[in-house]
Amino acid sequence: MQINIYVANVAKYNEGELIGEWIELPTDHDHLEECIRDVLGCDEEYAIHDYEAPFDVSEYENVYALNAFVQSLSAYDSSLVEVLCECLGNREDMFRVLSSGDYSVYYDVDELSDVAMQMVDDGMYGTVPASLATYIDYDTIARDLEAEGWYFSRHQKIALYIHS
Repeated sequence: MQINIYVANVAKYNEGELIGEWIELPTDHDHLEECIRDVLGCDEEYAIHDYEAPFDVSEYENVYALNAFVQSLSAYDSSLVEVLCECLGNREDMFRVLSSGDYSVYYDVDELSDVAMQMVDDGMYGTVPASLATYIDYDTIARDLEAEGWYFSRHQKIALYIHS
């Protein structure tokens, strides 16, 4: 996963001048340090004035810690990370869920009834003879999944359930 942050020089900003740079994270520590040095010059304080990320980034966040966090997310599928951000809205909770593996996910689904069909096919409801599978009401199962807390992202085509 990659995000972009706009890092600005606070002293210059307070003087009415906008000096800053877009930085793509994750990046290596030396490159990040060089970018910050380029923005600050002789000044000492930076702020994040804008960002492009699926989670909130605060203005005075430590960019090195943020970079490390984004690097840790690189081990996971970026679309799953984005859906978890949508679902949870909190990056600490999202990372906790990711690192614990305490979730179920189905990719490339158009709706929760596709998940229901896959669950039946996978035998989660016991063995269903093929002759009876056509009589199953997958839409009803999908409504039950939604009531149980399944989250569906139409944009990402991912269905997600976070285990408690």
